[in-house]
Amino acid sequence: MSIPPLSPKTTLQGRSLLITGANSGLGFESARLALRLGASPVYITARTVEKGNVTRDELLADSEVKKKNPNAIVQVYALEMSKWDGVTSFAKKFLDDRQIAGEGLDIGILNAGLLSIAFGLAPTGNEMTIQVNHLSTALLALLLLPLLERSTTPEHTARLTIVSSSTHLDAGLKHCPPDNLKYLASLNDEKTFSGSLARYGLSKLLIILFLRELSQKVSSDKVVINDVCPGMIKTQLLRSIPWWFVPAMWVWQAATANPVERGAGCYMNAVANVGKESHGLWYHKMKQTPYSDVVTGSESKVLQDRIWNETMEQLRRVSPSIDQTI
Repeated sequence: MSIPPLSPKTTLQGRSLLITGANSGLGFESARLALRLGASPVYITARTVEKGNVTRDELLADSEVKKKNPNAIVQVYALEMSKWDGVTSFAKKFLDDRQIAGEGLDIGILNAGLLSIAFGLAPTGNEMTIQVNHLSTALLALLLLPLLERSTTPEHTARLTIVSSSTHLDAGLKHCPPDNLKYLASLNDEKTFSGSLARYGLSKLLIILFLRELSQKVSSDKVVINDVCPGMIKTQLLRSIPWWFVPAMWVWQAATANPVERGAGCYMNAVANVGKESHGLWYHKMKQTPYSDVVTGSESKVLQDRIWNETMEQLRRVSPSIDQTI
């Protein structure tokens, strides 16, 4: 299904925006589109400041950005999602900088993620894909939440959008784990790893369950929280998959993939063109779309509570005051 064009009425004029993982692919294109739509300052993250600086210069050199947003400001931050201190050190610097400058944050888009080709553990001891796509993303969302809440005004409610995936529809978790099993910890055993695409889908299911619980704890009057998936996009995803699967992915991309500009439009639509009605919901190719049965079925509440509690148990070890952000 093709992604419709972004409404020409879309504007981010004067809005501040953070987008993680902005040095390539959808993150880069979304940062560029946000600038073209009037956003400023735009804060971008990369794994190193050096990579981020190259991205910043390319964004500001864009002819349409120069024309439509000539005074735009782009600031770069380092963010390493595979490490706990990579997230906490970024958040501390980012939040301290906003406080010193007397600035808020109107929009946060948590785009940084990975599709790992093989099983591996992050420096935290957690499986890498779960660490980056779920645990670190959840931690960053909570650390940013107080700033977003303080930035809400009568004219604009702050936004927090997490990038999810339609792969959660086929994720391997089909029922609530036994009570005596620490489910997230169990994923650190290589025996549970059934392939990179399956683990990617599972990581996106977990962050959706976390987001759903968070959206029930945070009023949409304070922050509008939603998640977005543009579907298959022509990006550098193929570099992250096994070589033997590349030909099939080439065929799949050729038949179904949308251009990266349309994918970026999905992100902008989720933060600019939908309102409080989107709280806790999923927008796939710009259309509000039902979650999988695992998310909304008969066992969903028990499962959602379970994932929230196990996630928070880990996050409290990293940031003991994390509950105070909610």
